[in-house]
Amino acid sequence: MTTVFPPYVMYSDQTGEASGPAVDTVRGVCLTAEITCNVRVEPWARAYATALETPNTLIFSVARRPDREDKFHWIGTVSPYHVRLFSLRESSVPEVADWHALSSFPVAGQLGDVKAQYLQNAGFDVEFVPSAETTIRMLYAGRAMLVAGDSLSLPYRVRALDIADEDLHIVAQIPELSTELYLAASLSTDALLVENLRQALDELKRNGSYERIWSLSGVAPTN
Repeated sequence: MTTVFPPYVMYSDQTGEASGPAVDTVRGVCLTAEITCNVRVEPWARAYATALETPNTLIFSVARRPDREDKFHWIGTVSPYHVRLFSLRESSVPEVADWHALSSFPVAGQLGDVKAQYLQNAGFDVEFVPSAETTIRMLYAGRAMLVAGDSLSLPYRVRALDIADEDLHIVAQIPELSTELYLAASLSTDALLVENLRQALDELKRNGSYERIWSLSGVAPTN
């Protein structure tokens, strides 16, 4: 299970196929572990719920947080994650060294998204909507003044909506959320399978395959 997270995870409605360096990494893990993996792309809240409830289910790219620690078997990191707060250049939102200083500005966040939940828990006023694309439209329509996103993924999504990303402006970093994202397995997944997957991911990193996948994508796999 995963969700659309360009350029790391992309999905073609025409072919029904997922692509991108995170997808290639997970497929490489499954191939090395000699297991059959079918990549299913769903909205994040549905993907997450399915991974929680369904035996022998993998999920990626998922943030490893303390409140999720006992919900999955954590296999290893498969994708970078550099979280920033974005606004528009003509807005009144200032650049700040400490993201907490922006808590008075309204935020658009995707339902079930770790970034939006984190901001809400920190005292931000977050309006939750079904998709990342809706958060972008809210930002450009003036219905929100901030959106949290990955430094590469959010501008990519903006361009995919045929919106000029030149108006996007990074106003703060959120280092607490900027960590690599994981491949994880549902708790009911067989322990031997989990260990095989861990060893397979370690082997991909050891033999250079992991680095080659990300080098070909033009995206660095580490912070």
